[in-house]
Amino acid sequence: MVDSNALRVERIEKVWTPNAKLYVPHQGEEIAFAFPAFGANINQKVGKEILSHNLKVPTGDYTASLLHPVYCNPRNSDEERNVRDIMKNNWLWTFNQNLWTDKGVYVIQDLEAKGRSEEFDINELEKRLTEKWNNIRVSENGRTRFAPKESYKFGEHISDSLSKDGFVIASYGIEGAKKLAEVSSKLRNNPVTYGIEIQKGNAPELRFSALGEDGGRLRVDGSLWDDYYWGRAFGAL
Repeated sequence: MVDSNALRVERIEKVWTPNAKLYVPHQGEEIAFAFPAFGANINQKVGKEILSHNLKVPTGDYTASLLHPVYCNPRNSDEERNVRDIMKNNWLWTFNQNLWTDKGVYVIQDLEAKGRSEEFDINELEKRLTEKWNNIRVSENGRTRFAPKESYKFGEHISDSLSKDGFVIASYGIEGAKKLAEVSSKLRNNPVTYGIEIQKGNAPELRFSALGEDGGRLRVDGSLWDDYYWGRAFGAL
């Protein structure tokens, strides 16, 4: 029985809605990114916030597809300008975990935004790698990849060499590497890559990835850690 003299309050849960959606081509289909971006100086914190809004974190494959039309086929929208501003002034977080070893790098798509808090067993990672993209070994679902040390180099590239670099392919996919190469060609200086050089016999190091525009060049970085850099990321719908 309802008390006609009693006050009843029902709290309404706030539902986050994006200000805009940016649709981009991706592997023969279309994906959408929600605007505005989420930002913090901790990659993992940004990822957890994206996930809390029922969005997907942008892995390397997704991020390459976001950047390609922004730089290569721009429509001069506010959203495109915002992406370019982030690339110039912050980092664009890429949710890949990079386990650098003395034999090469394992790239694991960080779908749960665990960042550097997760520990990996190399033997277990090796069991996942049942497929191949030329000299890049990949898991059946494509979420774990390994690029041998001889397949990549750090430092300055040209667009063509960037598209064929093993670390870039492991991080952004075959299609994504080509897209980043085209993005780099739209900037005035050659692209550069950064990673960790592990000497033989030394322990692996876990880092994560980000993209930026530094000095008029595309910077593809796989050597970052938390608490130092400010970055942003757009959740995928």
